[in-house]
Amino acid sequence: HTRLQAEAQATRWLNFSAQAGFGNSIFYDEANPYLGRRHTGTLEMTLQPTARFNQKLSFNRVTFDRRSDASRVFTVNVLNTQTTFQLNRHIFFRGIAQYDSSRSRILTDLLASWELLPGTVAYGGYGSLIEKREWDGQAWTPGAGDYRTSQRGLFFKAAYVHRF
Repeated sequence: HTRLQAEAQATRWLNFSAQAGFGNSIFYDEANPYLGRRHTGTLEMTLQPTARFNQKLSFNRVTFDRRSDASRVFTVNVLNTQTTFQLNRHIFFRGIAQYDSSRSRILTDLLASWELLPGTVAYGGYGSLIEKREWDGQAWTPGAGDYRTSQRGLFFKAAYVHRF
């Protein structure tokens, strides 16, 4: 397997990285595993114009071709974004979104934290799964329809650490 990697700090607040790889790999089919050729690539950018704000954006691509006839078995593209913001020393926000082309879905995650006193923190969050769904006459099922929120959840946690 061959891998190439490059990174550049364009400015104090802007960073880029890239990675590419290729080589032989095995497709683990349950009935008939076979050898193929895998290509991977990643591009990432980090933007941090202030100490309180950080934005990361990355794109990953993986392709796999059957070795015997060079036919494409799959291509997966994943786009990730993460935004963090420290409002002040007590309040913090983070948002994450991920798009996965193999499943045509978007995962989201929002988190806020509040530190009342040192050692006392409250967390609140929300996450959702947005995917292509279609109506089969009785229920929404994964399919080729429109993007719809299929799952969601709320999160709350309070923690206290007593220090002696």
